[in-house]
Amino acid sequence: MHRTSSSVRDKWQAPEVARHYAEARFRNRRAEARDPRLVAQLLEHAVPSPERVLDVPCGTGRLFPTLAARGASVVGLDASREMLAHTERDQRVVQGDALALPFANASFDAVVCCRLAHHLHRDEDLARLLDELARVARRWVLLSFWDAGALPTWRKRVGLKRSEGARGRIARSRRELAHALAAAGLEPREYRTSLRFVSQQTFVLAEKR
Repeated sequence: MHRTSSSVRDKWQAPEVARHYAEARFRNRRAEARDPRLVAQLLEHAVPSPERVLDVPCGTGRLFPTLAARGASVVGLDASREMLAHTERDQRVVQGDALALPFANASFDAVVCCRLAHHLHRDEDLARLLDELARVARRWVLLSFWDAGALPTWRKRVGLKRSEGARGRIARSRRELAHALAAAGLEPREYRTSLRFVSQQTFVLAEKR
């Protein structure tokens, strides 16, 4: 059975990490609004009135208000019990593995996967993630990844930015990602980023073929 590698999974289990995400990580107004804004813009084009949306990994639930505002019933899944403990009590959350989702095929109008792909170093882990997201989605998958074509990757390449090391976050080109999406039966329809070629964090809206 496939499972997210322990180095990725264990990174988010510590109580202090969950507290940091809930209380400090996105408290800067610009940082707090960036991901929800891009998610809302992409979903507005694809599924303006979704009935069910899966947020995986949901972390402390920071995307829930944005997804619920669209009238959707939101389900959040995260591997970290500590992260889920910081979500609002009226939200439906499930502890589980993104690479082995405990949901039936085509359970959700849209599946949102924010800030996970750049932690998956192995191509087989990324492939399994995309397979699972596509399996439980009826039509749309919204995924964030680190774009290798952005300025920070170039700065690392020429030595102007320190590498995060072997266990750090990994960037992939849009071509690499499109190939991985295609293997999972997904086709990229639109990319969004805060600042093209500057921001690494990029969202892609993909449709099931």
